[in-house]
Order: sequence, then structure tokens, then C-alpha cells
Amino acid sequence: MSSSAPAEKELVASDLVALFARRVEATPGKTAIRYRQRGVWRTLRWDEWDRASREIAAGLCAHVGPGERVAIRAETSVAWLQVDLAIALCGAVSVPLFPTVSDQDASHVLADSDCVALLVDDPERARGFSSARLVVDLAGARVGTSLDELRAAGRSALARGEDPLADRVAGLSGGSDLTWVYTSGTTGVPKGVILTHENAVAEAWALASAIPFNDSDEHLMVLPLAHIFGRHMLWGAILTGAVTSLSQPAALERDLIEVAPTFVGGVPRLFERIHERIMAEMTRRPAIERATWDYSIAVGREVSQLRQRGRPLPSGLSVRLALADRLALARVRRAFGDRLRFLISGSAPLDAEIAEFFHALGILVLEGYGLTETSGAITVNRPERYRFGTVGPAIPGAELAIASDGEILVRGRTVMRGYHGGSGAAAIDADGWLHTGDLGVIDSGFLKITGRKKHLIITSTGKNVAPSRIEGRLRARPGIAEAVVSGDRRPYLVALISLDEPRLTELSRREGLGCESYADLARHPRIRRLVQEHIDAVNQELAPYERIKRFAVPHSPLTETAGELTPSQKIRRSAVLGRYRSLLDELYEQT
Repeated sequence: MSSSAPAEKELVASDLVALFARRVEATPGKTAIRYRQRGVWRTLRWDEWDRASREIAAGLCAHVGPGERVAIRAETSVAWLQVDLAIALCGAVSVPLFPTVSDQDASHVLADSDCVALLVDDPERARGFSSARLVVDLAGARVGTSLDELRAAGRSALARGEDPLADRVAGLSGGSDLTWVYTSGTTGVPKGVILTHENAVAEAWALASAIPFNDSDEHLMVLPLAHIFGRHMLWGAILTGAVTSLSQPAALERDLIEVAPTFVGGVPRLFERIHERIMAEMTRRPAIERATWDYSIAVGREVSQLRQRGRPLPSGLSVRLALADRLALARVRRAFGDRLRFLISGSAPLDAEIAEFFHALGILVLEGYGLTETSGAITVNRPERYRFGTVGPAIPGAELAIASDGEILVRGRTVMRGYHGGSGAAAIDADGWLHTGDLGVIDSGFLKITGRKKHLIITSTGKNVAPSRIEGRLRARPGIAEAVVSGDRRPYLVALISLDEPRLTELSRREGLGCESYADLARHPRIRRLVQEHIDAVNQELAPYERIKRFAVPHSPLTETAGELTPSQKIRRSAVLGRYRSLLDELYEQT
């Protein structure tokens, strides 16, 4: 069993509440949060955040006891941040829910975690939870108690000299439960991952140690805070004092310009769509501009190759890079603001070609890897040490190992306390190793993900195939939104393709194909020819037994509503393969 184990260090605080207090004491009047309200960017200082959360917490203490669970089912907002800290201040445990999660999954989580209170920003999100001791409306008073009313009650209690928080905070330790985060359910029913205060503080310290940033940095938060990726980015900001600017993926283009962040974290699909938009824009340019772009990006790729190998640029290439910057590259980079230092990708595999494309533009994408069970990132590439196609070295304080069957094992202070109810307890063995279920290899300290253990396809010829790598390459092709590869116990691989409807609708308009719906696109010979071309191109990069022989395009896209995608937009493989089993069978019946 091979392993990699960076050195550990004492943490700066015992729990997240103490970590936040440390930040408030250090920089009380500096900006903590930037957010848009009625079209205007506003700020919240660290001391203002602290005061608001303390007043909310004092109100919560009348309804919620230490260790009890409080669910948050709302869009990312300043209120979300304030109530999350408030829950910790009153010694309770937060249970974040994606606002888009199905009512069925929400009911399961609320019942499984035995939540006594629910905080929502829409009355519909409180539906089916009438047994709650407290329902708080973060957006107004349309359901239950309003956040303003809860805060006012807490403020009055504090003004009367009643401070219920002191004893609650004194009762916290590193081992206290901070949050129960339910897995996305890609392999079954969502499970409650129990993360402690020490897990969060250790994750914050490790991130800040791996990728140095401080209170002069500002990151654009486009991730939902129900996702552990967004949550650990916030914990890192609390430790370092970095400003967090709240955004949404739909507003990313505008907010990049207006905020000019120094870094942005996102899922691969976000970066794939940016890549697609840039390339689509270039195809619409006049011939001379397209030629200029082709020249500039080619120069950028030359530079990227040398920088990846740590080699200096020859003087002639430096001159050509300066020209390429003036002609095209700098203009594209300006769309990200003028302060960007790097992008961070996580949650799913990022195709190396996407990372190399951004690098050719002069933008470094740092890919990382982690699980809800590891409090977020467990590995990440560094600004000064990166390798595309890998998820980087282990974060400080974490130990990696590769088991004899190729499974990635993790041990360290960011690993969960366990699953609620003990379900999946075997995930952590007697030696403290978390069995991730992912497959990988470690090369010179860099971890490379090769597949998912449960998703491994074994063809009837005995070949083992990791479908995620193939699917990632297919998703990176323009016009393909999702791909699901199948072929277990079959002689060859086939694929279900979900189309990028906006992009292909635009292609239909340009070429006069007459497609007026997704189903029209799925049936059109021109679109199917385009998909086949993409598959042929990807097949050239694969071993013969990994190649896709046939494909099908269902007449409706894969959606979260249909249960085919999780709230974090990951494929629910079993649901997709089950729904389209007959369509897949037909691909093997063709002669």
C-alpha cells in the first residue's frame, strides 16, 4: 500500500466559534462579506456579522438545545451565513439542504436528522415539515417566524442581561458536532456525514496553508453553501480574513467584472461552460479575428507547455507571447476582472484539456479532490506546484494511501466522525483510514483519480474500464452536456448523451435546421452526426477496449427533477441506467 503523509501542525483554534471570534478580534472593521441588494453591492463587516449572528443565536436558544439539529433550506445569502454561525453559537448542529433538493429527499433528511427547527427562504421549502418546533422565514414573514423577529427576540434577551450563549459556547470543543451534511445520493439514499468543529478548523488551516491567501484577497462565491465545497471555502475565509462576495452562476459574467475577485471556486461544469462560450464567441468573429485568435491561443499553448515543465521562456517566445496578449489573450482575461490569481475546481473531475486551455489564456486552474466525508478538499494543486490531469498533493495534515485494489484511502483531522446512525461505519477501518470508494494512483506526490470503485465497468472480455474518465472527455466537447457510459458484462461500451440545448439550439438557428425543441435536436441527423464526430475524436485518445461503439440521445435532457442528477449536478448513475435500460439494450441489438 503506497501512501503520502504531509506533516501536521497545531490548530489555531479549538472550534469554529473560537476561530470566528479570533477573526473578529483581529479585523473587526474590515469587510467580511460583499453582496448585491436591489442592484447595489453592499458590505458586511466582521463585527457586524458577529453581532447579527449573536442576536439570532440568542433568539434560537429559546427553541433549540445544545446538540439539536437545525436545517437550512435556502439560497446562498447573507442571512444563510448569519444563521449558520448562529446555530454554532447556540451549540446546535446545522443541517444544510440544497434549495432545489426534492421534497422526498428533504423529508428523508429532516426525519433522519430529527431536526427541531427549519430555516427557509420560501414557504414552499417548509412544506411537509409541520412538526418543527420552529420554522423561520429568512426572506420575510410568509411562513412561521421571520428572521427579524427571531433576531429582535434575541436582542431583547441580551439587553436584559440574559446571555444564553456563554454556557453554550463554553460547552463546545473540537469534538463537538458542527454540521451534518448529507451526501448527494449518487449511489443511493443520502447519508448524514457528521463533521465536527475540529474538522472545520483543520480544513480551514490546511487550505490556507496549501494555497496562501489573506485579508487582501477576495473570492467570488458561486457555489451553494449547502455544498461542502462552498462551506470549506468560507471556513478558509474566516481563518484568513479574505472577503467573500456572494454571486450566482447565472450572474457570474457580470459579477466577475464588478467584483474583480482574486480567486473563484467552481465545479468543472462551470469552467466547461466558460470554455464553450469563449470558443463559440470566437467562431462568430470575422475571419481575420478568428485567425488572430488561433495564432494567440497557439502561442499561449506553447508557453503553457514550458511553464508546466518549469522551464524558462526563450526570448523569441516571450516576444510572441507579448504580441498574443495584445492581440487577444489579455482581452479574454479582462472578462475575469483585473485581479484574478487563479481558479479552483472541485467536486468532480476536470478534463485536463480544459485546464490547459485556461492556462494558455494565462489563467491557472487549481484542481482539487475531496468528499463530504473529508470536510471538503483533501488534495489540491498549488500555484507553485501543479500538474494538470491530477488533483494535486495532499493538504497539510492529511495522509493518503492507495490500497492493493487501487482504492484511495484517507486519514487525518478533516475526516468525518462518522455517519449518522452508524450507516456505512465500515467506511473507516480499524486503523482510521477512510475508504473513499474512488480509485487512483499517486505519482511524485500528486494524486490522479482513475475511476470510481462501484462504477467500474468489467466488460464481457474481462477488461476493467473507469467510465468517469471517458465521460469527462465527452462532456468537454462542445454540444455535449452529460454523458453516461455503459457496458458492464457487455462486449463493448455504449453511451447515453445528453445535449447542451442552448448551444445546439443556436447551431440549429445558424444552419437553418428548424429544431424547435430538445426532442427535435435529439432526432436531427446533423446533431447526431456532430455527436458521432465528438465520440470519434475522443475514441482516438482511448485504448480499443475503452472506445464507445454506439450511442443514444434520449428525447429529454437529464434533469434533477427526474431524479437523474443530484442537486450538485452529479449523475445518479443507477437512476439513469435504470430509466434507459431498454434504450441501452437496443444499442447491443443493432447489427
